[in-house]
Amino acid sequence: MTNSHRFIRKPLVIAMGTLFSTLPLQTFAEQTIEPEKVQVWGTQINSTSSLFDEDIELKQSDHLSDLLRDEPGIDIGGSHSMVQGINIRGVDELDLNISIDGATQNNNMFHHSGNLLINADILKEVDVNIGTNSVLTGGLSGGVAFETKDAQDLLYGDEKFGARIYGSYGSNNYYNTSTTLYSQLSKSIDTLMYFTYTDKQNPDDGDGNELTGNEGKVKNGLIKLGWDINNANRLELSYDKYNDAGDYYIKTNFGSGFNESSETQDIEYERTTITLNYELDLDDTIDLTATIYENEIDYNPGTTEGNSTHTGYKVLAESNLALANIENAIRYGFEGYEQVSKRIESGTTTEKESANSFAIYLEYEVALTNNLFITPGIRYNHYNVDMNSSVDNLDKTFTNTSFALAAKYLMTNQWTLNASATELFEGPSLRETYTAYSTTFDDDLKAVTGLNTEVGIAFADNNIIGLDHFSVAVNVFETNIDDYIDAWSVGKSGDYSNVGDYEIKGFESSLSLTKAAVGARLTYSHSDSDNKDTGDALRYEVGDSLSLNLDYQFDSLDLLLSLTSQITFDLDAETEDDADKEGYNVHGITARWIPQNIDNLTVTAGIENMFNEQYYSHASFNTDSINDYEPGRNIKISLAYIF
Repeated sequence: MTNSHRFIRKPLVIAMGTLFSTLPLQTFAEQTIEPEKVQVWGTQINSTSSLFDEDIELKQSDHLSDLLRDEPGIDIGGSHSMVQGINIRGVDELDLNISIDGATQNNNMFHHSGNLLINADILKEVDVNIGTNSVLTGGLSGGVAFETKDAQDLLYGDEKFGARIYGSYGSNNYYNTSTTLYSQLSKSIDTLMYFTYTDKQNPDDGDGNELTGNEGKVKNGLIKLGWDINNANRLELSYDKYNDAGDYYIKTNFGSGFNESSETQDIEYERTTITLNYELDLDDTIDLTATIYENEIDYNPGTTEGNSTHTGYKVLAESNLALANIENAIRYGFEGYEQVSKRIESGTTTEKESANSFAIYLEYEVALTNNLFITPGIRYNHYNVDMNSSVDNLDKTFTNTSFALAAKYLMTNQWTLNASATELFEGPSLRETYTAYSTTFDDDLKAVTGLNTEVGIAFADNNIIGLDHFSVAVNVFETNIDDYIDAWSVGKSGDYSNVGDYEIKGFESSLSLTKAAVGARLTYSHSDSDNKDTGDALRYEVGDSLSLNLDYQFDSLDLLLSLTSQITFDLDAETEDDADKEGYNVHGITARWIPQNIDNLTVTAGIENMFNEQYYSHASFNTDSINDYEPGRNIKISLAYIF
């Protein structure tokens, strides 16, 4: 079965995404291998921008940037645990479609904090949608759907109970531990309980400077209860609580260099998510997933706090049928949420705003020939926002009908050509929750619209030029965004208005190969954004980057050795309002030992940023004088034991 929060990844739907082929590297996977038994603790990275089945990597990560930063087209901004945010093609998280176990993470809390609180260790899958290429998903530049593990992922065969104990230490001032218990309580009921604790001190950056304002503790607890009603129906209830609290700066995203003359304060950031997921699988007749959820996030640096609550639902179904010997697939669904944003002073609500969103969508995929597949789609959006400041208010409804058309042509068994065009829509987001400003609203405020177009070509084959597998892919895109709203500044003093039209151009490319115990993947991505009137780039433009992943499996030593390198190039300012961004080279190495003679034990050792590069992500907040530097060299070791 699929899950309601995931992007559908049927083979023909994949064709609507961008194209780059990745490698089934076993990097960062934890396995216990016995005869006919494999247990995996890792994260499966699925990208709707991949065409081939080989696009799976298994990773284990203690930070979101470790998990995703080397994926082409995506970057992670913010060095602090409270600021980490996703960036796709220069578009930041406030304009992306991001969910955790189906719960929408569409928050705008505070322009000095992030909006996504997530623990990478417990993730089962990450479905990455580079670019908006289907009416099934919103967002201006795609999105990411995170899915956490459940008991069925970890139990093997007839096992009724299992447990995992994990601990890690990093030389750059942190340690982490977690415990996971999972059980098949009865033939139809399973449960999982997970808790992790991270203690962080101030790390050093690449130049040896102490990154103050990082002392804190991160806790995450997850409880899941699943019920297989019968072979076709399943219910799963989950409760997820994430808490990040410490001695932090209020302007966390500006980095410690800017803040060193300021005082830290006790800040607590918390997310509480309750979801109920339903799955129905009747083979080709219908494959349906449904989610209802409540997602609450609370930012509390003292007597004043910001609180944002999403209450929502999602239903997505697929039916496959054959008409006149032609294969067809129909995908359809609807989703909606109510977001309530509150600013609270000394226990009293002083500001309250709300947004209500509803969308219904349908796409029809048809095989015109054995080689040509066409997918038209339609989506209707209804969005209402009610915002109030001390001097003005806005209560306005926006409606939109958008269309999409995608095509895939199988030129040969090895070569595939893709093309797609998708109209965009996004209603004005609520002002940031934590702050109170005398905002003036533009009476002629428009919803953000646009068009994303893509074309790509890919080649993949086995047993070619002496390799077990070889693939290469290139995808070129152009995204036009009309009447853009700079969400980072929404809610700050001044006008709430559209700031103009933007154009983003670029490409993603990759080359992957395997030969016996060796695996390699090389990627290169480019994006360039411009305001059509002023020439200004998007605030979080990332530019050009290259990544290299190499793996070697030493079977005789039960050892996997992995090398990851990322090169991000200088990004020069094009206008006076832009800032130069320095390029950087970051390299890491990891060794994972799973001894055959010691059952269920995994030992991992590695060096992150091994050459002690002084750098900041281009997806982080940056000006000519403010740089959010990342930690320097970190030697880490972890041990995990599965009972």
